[in-house]
Amino acid sequence: MNEENQQSIDALLPPCPEEPQESDCYGSGCSPCVFDIYHLQLIEWQKQCNEIRCNERCRSETTDTESDKPLLSQIKFSPFQLLSVQQHTHDTFIYSFQAVRASSEQDLRSHDIKYTHVKEPLDIKVGQHLIMRYNIDENQNGFLTRAYTPISDLKSSRMGQFEVLIKLYEHGKMSKYIQNLKENDIVEWRGPFGNFKYVPNSYRHLLIFCAGTGIAPMYPIAKFIVENDSDETFVQMLFACKSFEDILFRDEMQQLALYWNFSAVIFLSRVESPLQSQARYGEIIRKGKMDKSVIHEHLAGKTLQRVLVLICGTKSFNKDMINYVKQIGVQDENIHLF
Repeated sequence: MNEENQQSIDALLPPCPEEPQESDCYGSGCSPCVFDIYHLQLIEWQKQCNEIRCNERCRSETTDTESDKPLLSQIKFSPFQLLSVQQHTHDTFIYSFQAVRASSEQDLRSHDIKYTHVKEPLDIKVGQHLIMRYNIDENQNGFLTRAYTPISDLKSSRMGQFEVLIKLYEHGKMSKYIQNLKENDIVEWRGPFGNFKYVPNSYRHLLIFCAGTGIAPMYPIAKFIVENDSDETFVQMLFACKSFEDILFRDEMQQLALYWNFSAVIFLSRVESPLQSQARYGEIIRKGKMDKSVIHEHLAGKTLQRVLVLICGTKSFNKDMINYVKQIGVQDENIHLF
């Protein structure tokens, strides 16, 4: 592979995890250390980079026709048309996209290209994420990328569609771009990425710890399990957010709670009114944050070798949760960090 091709591939690789500073470690012997977490993230990043390079080598050796090309690629950005936007909470929205194919091989960002819908399967597994790209200057020399997790079910995926939950930030560059998107606009995506692989009935209990938009990969995983009649895994979701207005997938969690093998506890860190005044029937809502006692409560009495722990949230949240479950005795192979 020549130098030009190598540079082209390197430009598509995911960003390297940010190495923590010495000041980020308090030297108190906490486990896992921020440097341990960085090491795990670095290993996962290297795996993804190797997979992308391998796929590119295989792709360069083949000459697929336009109809044979996959709708999604880890290497090349593909066009998707925005079908709809639905407000979910006060600052989050659900964006629906449809796979399309361009009528020519011109630049996908050109406004002169015509697109046709392609209702073919997308190879997206639950828990995987995609990368959106946005051109930040008119000369198309600079791009901004963000990763989002599809939340739609496999039925939509088979029709070339997917949905993502996106939180918009007031001063965010990508948020400004997304906020200005209109129906039928073309948006570029590539992927999927992520090494989470779920095999039904591999564990007796699936224990989920998530915070904020970290619930995005967890909801489709939980839904995938409970809707499988042959999967007898118990799913427990512990979800942390600030207030009632920040509860994501609230309706959806109530629907999942109708299944015998799903339960959820919502932790609100900033709530002043009595919980009973806004809690819905059947909801389990607690005031405060998740701490070690909460984690111990939900792991007590379980055979830890038969428990899979999933964690997704802010860096500090992830560090705390990993620390708590490890102190209780959960092994690394039974923990998956998104």
